[in-house]
Amino acid sequence: MNSLLAGAFVVTAAGAATAVVAAAQDNFGLCAIALFTVAAGAVGAYLISRSQDAATDRTVLRRLRESPHQPVEVLAHEAGLRPAAVRLSVHRLTKAGMLPPKADPAE
Repeated sequence: MNSLLAGAFVVTAAGAATAVVAAAQDNFGLCAIALFTVAAGAVGAYLISRSQDAATDRTVLRRLRESPHQPVEVLAHEAGLRPAAVRLSVHRLTKAGMLPPKADPAE
């Protein structure tokens, strides 16, 4: 997944550079196409990032169902994630109503 995210960023950066050069040369047709490329790269990066968030949420939810009273640091270590990623995932799951507020181990 990280290579896909890096690819989306490369597409976005290439589109931005092309748009700047095209605008400087008064080639606004190419500039418009390059800006669409920037948008496509940004949307792709967003979708890949959301997919990674969803995978993290599923992992954290599964771990919390197995052992609901473990501290964030233990959950993170067991899942191979950073504690900050687990806290963010717990926050998203709680906000989405998938976890009760009092089950939030981040507090």
